[in-house]
Amino acid sequence: MKRKTMSRQEFLKIIGFGSAAAGTGLATAKLLGTSAAGRWVQSQEQYGKFAVEQILDGSYPYEVNPAVLKPMRESMTVFSRNYWDPARIARPEVNEDLTADNLVKGKGIIPNQTRLDYALMAASWSIARADGFPAYEWQVAHSMVANYGLDKLGPWDPATLEMNWADATQAVKHAALFYGASLVGVALLNRLWIYADHFSPTDSQKSRALPQIWNAERFEKSTEGYFVPEKMNRVIALAFEEDFDALTNSPGRLASAATGNGYSRMAITSFSLAEFIRGLGFRAIPAGNNFGLSIPIAIDAGLGEVGRNGILITPKYGPRIRLAKVITDMPLLADVPIRFGVREFCETCKLCADHCPSASIPKTALTWAGNSISNNAGIRKWYINPESCYDYNGFSCSNCKRVCPFNKPNNSWLHRMIRLGIKTRIRPLGKMMVVLDQASNYGVQTQSGNFWKLKGENSITARESLGGV
Repeated sequence: MKRKTMSRQEFLKIIGFGSAAAGTGLATAKLLGTSAAGRWVQSQEQYGKFAVEQILDGSYPYEVNPAVLKPMRESMTVFSRNYWDPARIARPEVNEDLTADNLVKGKGIIPNQTRLDYALMAASWSIARADGFPAYEWQVAHSMVANYGLDKLGPWDPATLEMNWADATQAVKHAALFYGASLVGVALLNRLWIYADHFSPTDSQKSRALPQIWNAERFEKSTEGYFVPEKMNRVIALAFEEDFDALTNSPGRLASAATGNGYSRMAITSFSLAEFIRGLGFRAIPAGNNFGLSIPIAIDAGLGEVGRNGILITPKYGPRIRLAKVITDMPLLADVPIRFGVREFCETCKLCADHCPSASIPKTALTWAGNSISNNAGIRKWYINPESCYDYNGFSCSNCKRVCPFNKPNNSWLHRMIRLGIKTRIRPLGKMMVVLDQASNYGVQTQSGNFWKLKGENSITARESLGGV
């Protein structure tokens, strides 16, 4: 039986809002024209010179089946199942010791697995994995926000500084970028994307999970569950650019260093932004991969579309990003979702699937469900195999990002042409762009020896030198 897709009214009813604000998405964008669903804009800062359709009619760049789609349980993600699922615990990869093979047996000189590469990778994860780091705490930390008593002054009113909520929303975005985000957007919180439980294992209960409960005002983590007030109905989506030259070393250790650097920046930035919001008298929950699904949240916030590889594709950085979010009751104005031809291009391209060493990315058409219990059914998309993806190379692979034509810096005539081809949404032209992309040797693995000769001049801290990625 053909599944029914969700109408605008049904979707907004589930979210809990009758309408969605257009937000501040046009603040720095050039208006190119209108479309049936909204308007075409262009912005170097937001979209990296892409022409992007901002969707204003209340629809979204994805299809859902409301009869099937339910909030996912965090305990069912592949990360959580690694701790309690007997099939995951007994998998052969658990006994692999790639570090010993590369650093001891290989004496730290194996190309792309050198001691220098491992040191960069290990240090990049240091903040994200530090025990006790308060990045994802719900309450005010022992910081200057608490010392000054900023959180005790009541909710801040923008009018006191002759500002409105559009100005206040822009100020929060400014703060997010100041603290280290590469992209930021705001969305109305859709609870379909929030986990139904929180994975909280103990020594005696490896699969223990606590329910998430929405109520009037209780805001607390307890042994009964996680209590979140109904008024916390905004979410700030944060994207963090990964270093282009390090990531193109995939599946070498430098690509994992780019990943770890993203995770550590996620922790620092989301924590700092949450403290900033608390200092203005509002509640905030910072989160990385926890609390909810970051990709659909980022889509709702206008940061991009999902690709064949199951990853968010942004206009400015392609899939070369990591995601975090902050849930809050601060009444920020929501941005609108965007379209720029990702689905149409991915239907033709398939480079990520062709270069996936674990065959985790499907080459088939869009479906409504995947083959893993860690896939959440009810969305029409390409479902990857999370188990085989996680297990390859000690969870150190970014090949799908490395070969993606959206990933390339916009600093050559070829990739300006490729991006123009993506904009046109003409499938035969899309095929030609893929051929040109491969013929020019883009997507080939960068050797770590060459990376260390670059002196960092093209690192993310100097990303604008790439010509506006």
